[in-house]
Amino acid sequence: MSEMPVVDTELRCFERPFTWESIDAVVHEEGGVILKNFFSSDEVASFNRDVDEYLIADEDAGKPRSGSTAYDKFLGHKTVRLQGLIEKVPNVAEWIGHPELCDWAGRTLKPVATSTLLNAAELIQIGPGEPKQYLHRDSDSWPMAPLGEHPLIVNAVVALDPFTLANGATHVAPGSWRWDRKRKVQPAEMLRAVMEPGDVLVFRGDIVHGGGANTTDVPRRALSISYCVGWLRTVENSILNISRERIKMLPKHLQQLLGYAAYDGSRDNGGLIGLYENGDPSILLE
Repeated sequence: MSEMPVVDTELRCFERPFTWESIDAVVHEEGGVILKNFFSSDEVASFNRDVDEYLIADEDAGKPRSGSTAYDKFLGHKTVRLQGLIEKVPNVAEWIGHPELCDWAGRTLKPVATSTLLNAAELIQIGPGEPKQYLHRDSDSWPMAPLGEHPLIVNAVVALDPFTLANGATHVAPGSWRWDRKRKVQPAEMLRAVMEPGDVLVFRGDIVHGGGANTTDVPRRALSISYCVGWLRTVENSILNISRERIKMLPKHLQQLLGYAAYDGSRDNGGLIGLYENGDPSILLE
């Protein structure tokens, strides 16, 4: 195995050129790593301008309104969360469908799935005064999902602002995918994802983590991209959030990520699911 390029921070970090064999191994064993300078400063600045333009035009966008008081508290009353991003900020499609991220997700999920779906893509802007988020596993969205050797969901969090201890850099508990669900996390077991804009935290969705409290007077912005095995129902309903006209303009691999493909479980003695009229739903895009 190649030597791992590590820089001085609390979570293990990798610099370009990325050694994906090493990254995959560390993510599997520890739960997550930081990829430094994954996106350039120009890419981040352009994306932030597009987001600013959208938020200025719709001041009420992204406020929690799930219908559940408890879930809205979890989402954060001082936090803006935008889904359906490909419709709102079209250039984000290149980030969601980034070949390195998609290949990483596919490799990580391959032991338990033959294809992947976009589980959710959210712009998350944590406002000043937002308290620390509940520690959780993203796999908890499916209460009966088992904790095992291989995750059912993986995440990539792109820093669009600096992630500092003061503004709520994400808390991560390495190795927690092996823990019993009822085990309480000890403070000494938590690391922080301190990052610069363009850095990406990639991690298993079955590790314990959560956003930190923003004790500064400015928001902290990130893009959260989540990929899951192709046989799960996704958190974000991309088929409803993104118009068919927009999806027709996207490359085929991204159309498939958004749900316009049947899942073939025959490798694992399963069947086909997600069919349209007993066929592949991609026909709707022809």
